[in-house]
Amino acid sequence: MANTNLYARYVEHAGETIDFDETRDIAEWKREIIAGLQPALRAVRAGTNDWSSLVVKGVTHQDDIFDWRAGDPLKKWFKSGSDDALYALRTLWEEGATLPDERIRSFFGLVPEDVPVKRKGTGLRPVSVLLMALGPDYSPYKSRQFSRAYEETGHPEPPQGADEGALYEHSLAFLDKLVQSGQGMPTNRLEAESMLWQMNRAAQQGNAVSLGTVSSGTGPSVSGAQDLEALAGELLWDVEHLDRIERLLRKWRQVIFRGPPGTGKTYVAQKLAECLAESFEVVQFHPSYAYEDFVQGFRPTLEGGRQRFKLRDGPLLRMAERARRSEENEIHVLVIDEINRGNLAKVFGELYFLLEYRNTEIRLQYADSDDERFSLPENLWVIGTMNTADRSIALVDLALRRRFPFVEFHPDKPPIEGLLRRWLGVNASGMEWVAEVVARANDELSDRDAAVGPSYFMSRDGHLDDELVEVIWEHRVLPYIEEQLYGEHGRMDDFDLDKLRSGADRDSDSAEEQGGVQGPYQPGGDASD
Repeated sequence: MANTNLYARYVEHAGETIDFDETRDIAEWKREIIAGLQPALRAVRAGTNDWSSLVVKGVTHQDDIFDWRAGDPLKKWFKSGSDDALYALRTLWEEGATLPDERIRSFFGLVPEDVPVKRKGTGLRPVSVLLMALGPDYSPYKSRQFSRAYEETGHPEPPQGADEGALYEHSLAFLDKLVQSGQGMPTNRLEAESMLWQMNRAAQQGNAVSLGTVSSGTGPSVSGAQDLEALAGELLWDVEHLDRIERLLRKWRQVIFRGPPGTGKTYVAQKLAECLAESFEVVQFHPSYAYEDFVQGFRPTLEGGRQRFKLRDGPLLRMAERARRSEENEIHVLVIDEINRGNLAKVFGELYFLLEYRNTEIRLQYADSDDERFSLPENLWVIGTMNTADRSIALVDLALRRRFPFVEFHPDKPPIEGLLRRWLGVNASGMEWVAEVVARANDELSDRDAAVGPSYFMSRDGHLDDELVEVIWEHRVLPYIEEQLYGEHGRMDDFDLDKLRSGADRDSDSAEEQGGVQGPYQPGGDASD
């Protein structure tokens, strides 16, 4: 349960992390924003002809705080000078003692459906800046910095399903708690919010540890580390491998998981996206997949009883727009499964360029001359999965390598090495021989890019017995091996389950007699430990 001491501890820690003189300077800059909005406030209340230009001017040079992604639709609406926009602003800036949450609810209720600002948290940010016209008791709102601070102080989160008005009132109450902490700084809401902004920026830049455990008094922890540790436990991985993947994504914004079938590439991609991202979407490439499916293209539609063609956005543009409209540090992930099965030059189009130059805007293939140029948002990450057993891998590997860091998913290399043995030890004790059989089969294959992955035997319900192993081997593993040995059918006898198992048992018995096991496949051991 949060208490005053926790808020005081948070402020004390902030003083050790950031410069309070800078906090005061930032708060003073926000007072200048308030002053700059005053002409717009007076014009809106009076209904003068220049109200629209004054409002746009008041927020145009405040993109860092107003957030152009969420604020641009509002600016365009105000710029139109429509009576609806004027009425909505009058409601937001109404004279009198109207509560902030009532102002916000009324304003959002008047925003037309075609003005896309109604995403909770993100749409509230530019509206909170507009509210600052009413004075310094109204502070900016940025969801991520408040969420981080709530967690670090033990302050209760807003009720689930809270609307924009409730979210804003909740944030003001929290700022008041910081002001009342008795530390002498911050002295008002603007300073308190500026302190949160600095702390959030320090955490993003890696210059500060998060106080995610301050309420229990157990010391600091790195933000997000608990989520990755929980995922590592679920995957039976060492967390350092997930940390490395996250660092690759933060630096390059895209990675490819590369390995043979059955190594968990798609599963891990989705789980990692769930852990790190605000939202994610999965698409699968195949030979008939095209630019029009992935980026943008014309699709038949029925309008007024007549068939027409309409330009439709594909998953890339949909995810890019979602990322662009969200907070800049809210991550969105596009998972591309079987990325090497599509004709990548045909599917990616301009994306090949944009993956390297994310800050560059270009015109899309189907865009009109007056359409806005497109760039790939920094907060849209891409995780691709690539099957190395696919014979076409050599054709696409060099084209992708410049643009994507590769993460190997191979049974002979951590984190996949030893995974089946770890899973059997947790879920099917006594079945460890299966890991030895798979290892011997991969030795016989002599092609690491076509190895048998562990997930063939890692059932979702955690069940595995001798009978199920035989079924999996006969109907899933052997057909796959036969395809890899095309033209060498005589070698299939080497992959007989009983033969491989007896060999594994002999190796195990020999190892026990010698007091240990030599070589890479040691029962109960793990090269990644």
